[in-house]
Amino acid sequence: MEISAPGGQTIEPGKTGRIAVKMSTRSYTNELVKEIRVETNDPERNMITFTMKALVVEALKVTPRLVNFGKMLQGETSTRSITLENRGKEPVRVTSVKAVPPSLLSLGQTDPFILNPGQKRTLDLTVSSGSSEGFVSGYVNLETDLDYLPKKTVRIRAEVKKRQNP
Repeated sequence: MEISAPGGQTIEPGKTGRIAVKMSTRSYTNELVKEIRVETNDPERNMITFTMKALVVEALKVTPRLVNFGKMLQGETSTRSITLENRGKEPVRVTSVKAVPPSLLSLGQTDPFILNPGQKRTLDLTVSSGSSEGFVSGYVNLETDLDYLPKKTVRIRAEVKKRQNP
């Protein structure tokens, strides 16, 4: 949060002043509440607290944010869906969709596309557990044409168990 008081810090009795506040909402969703405390030389009110509230709406909502495939056996594949929704007022161009690592993850669609306001798109994500054991992880990167939201990342994880021989 950035706070500045243009024109100096002294406000004469009975006069008004201005405090400019900038707050990044980049990693927040839903309601955001911040307090600003201002120290004064007023003996009756040496501390004044201002409360800032904002309702942060994600322009591009991605659900789920984490895809947990749970326990899988070696050599299994499983598919889950990721939903993208344009909750903003302008079209959003998804310029790149990439699953990493490609040896573990694949997507049904990787071509760029446009989501108009209110529009949703579902992407199918498949994990191939391979032959290794233990926890495996990866991610899906979604790049957009939005200056304030160039990339969204969905984390992926699974636990690979050893396949029992019959």
